Amino acid sequence: MIYVVEDDKAIRNLVLYALSEKDYQVKGFEDGLDIVELVRKESVDLLILDVMLPEKDGLEILKEIREFSSIPIIMLTARDGEYDKVMGLESGADDYITKPFSILELISRVKAVLRRSEKKDREHLNYGSIEINIKKEL
Repeated sequence: MIYVVEDDKAIRNLVLYALSEKDYQVKGFEDGLDIVELVRKESVDLLILDVMLPEKDGLEILKEIREFSSIPIIMLTARDGEYDKVMGLESGADDYITKPFSILELISRVKAVLRRSEKKDREHLNYGSIEINIKKEL
């Protein structure tokens, strides 16, 4: 499941449509108020997150999620300054895409991030609080 947190309805709908056309399961949110708890409780494969959201800043959400989860997160934002990009990546984003953006590039980046995530998942087995690094143990 891919969650898309974007306050601009047109952009959110475009991203949801494009990803669903590529057979991804997607769900959209217009703000980030409940997203941290949803990520904590539900199985999320990827989060696409805007920075400038009403009520709660995307970077703040990113930092909160990184306290308990390593799910892939792609920032999708109009903040295109070098400092903004560095802050996003240093705060734990796996990728940072600036608006305006190419929908084809976004889809390619989603595929790449998920590919890396799947590889990492295959190297670890988790059961409750026990984690086994398969690669290391073999």
